[in-house]
Amino acid sequence: MSDHIDCCQKSDHPDHSGVDSLPLAMAYVPWQTFHKAYDPATALSLGTVFPELCLPFCGKGGACL
Repeated sequence: MSDHIDCCQKSDHPDHSGVDSLPLAMAYVPWQTFHKAYDPATALSLGTVFPELCLPFCGKGGACL
């Protein structure tokens, strides 16, 4: 057995057993300027009409920029 302690087993996490105890979320949404759009077939295959929002998922928790 190792001495590794799972972070889920720590008792110093706050108790969020109900949604009433959760803090409200805040969003930051920057203004987007419209430049151009993909044609319908390309947009459908990429999942977005806007080239600025085409951020392929790399499988590591981030986008390939």
